[in-house]
Amino acid sequence: MPTILPLFTPLKLCIYVMLALSTSACAMPIGMTQAGSITAPTIDEASGLAVSRLNDNILWLHNDSGDTARIFAIDTQGHQLATVNITGVKNNDWEDIASFVYQGESYLLIADVGDNQAKRSQYQLHLIKEPDLSQLNGQKTLSAKPVWSMTFTYPDGAHDCESVAVDVAKQKILLLSKRDKLPILFELPLMAPALGQSVSNNSSVQMVNKQAKKLGEIAPLPTAMLDYASIYTWIGFAGKPTAMDISADGLSAVVLTYTHAFYFTQTEPGDWLTLFSTPPQEISLPAIKQAEAVGFSPDGNSIFITSEMIPAPLYKMNLKGFHTQQ
Repeated sequence: MPTILPLFTPLKLCIYVMLALSTSACAMPIGMTQAGSITAPTIDEASGLAVSRLNDNILWLHNDSGDTARIFAIDTQGHQLATVNITGVKNNDWEDIASFVYQGESYLLIADVGDNQAKRSQYQLHLIKEPDLSQLNGQKTLSAKPVWSMTFTYPDGAHDCESVAVDVAKQKILLLSKRDKLPILFELPLMAPALGQSVSNNSSVQMVNKQAKKLGEIAPLPTAMLDYASIYTWIGFAGKPTAMDISADGLSAVVLTYTHAFYFTQTEPGDWLTLFSTPPQEISLPAIKQAEAVGFSPDGNSIFITSEMIPAPLYKMNLKGFHTQQ
């Protein structure tokens, strides 16, 4: 009787499965659309994204380390509209940006918190008043000076962090570490600008020094089967947080990794460590080079996601189909 060769050898089967999974990664999840594409040469390493609370249909972005201290305004199709130079500070390793309304004013928080080698002795946050783009008058370049800059440390040594968000209701700044075995959640107080303080370029910057409070480790972010066919698994980065945001009502959060967005939501404000330790709702990402930027729309009904390198797709995910899981 002739020998019947198997249709797939183990090696061929493995390769077939990996190719099949990689192909499925290119599929667009239900509710997600590509709103546009970022092609501006100046925004070649987008590492943070925040949706404006002051200007309609505007997103704020910044580059990773290596760039000057500046942020960019783009429209929701990805076209660059303006550059804002942040005076008096440096971009050591900017990794995230948050937008929010506080005491009736719109602000942006820029997080200089990256530390790949865990060698930094301190980290910085910079709070600026969000520029009003209706006042551009044809200008393409603006400048802004921080209302305050916070230098902070962690209570247990250095941590790499790429995920920072602001909870206005609780007046807290949340930070989620990246390279620890389990992500660690920290918090800092959201400091109010000094009463009546000017934000002109001639004013002095309020300097703040704080130590972050360690809230604890969160549950491991789920790893889908797809992740096993990803280069990020091979280099040990599957499930590592690369960005984070909190909705304006303080009820929902999104944590981004290189392969997924994880949506956490609740019916009333609660403890973030507890919420982050519950199973999130998973959003698989389409093919994307290096997802490191996510932000909620002002109404909390959608999120925008983009990546480093250009051209970078700008995705919009409708969250209306995601209901609170209790």
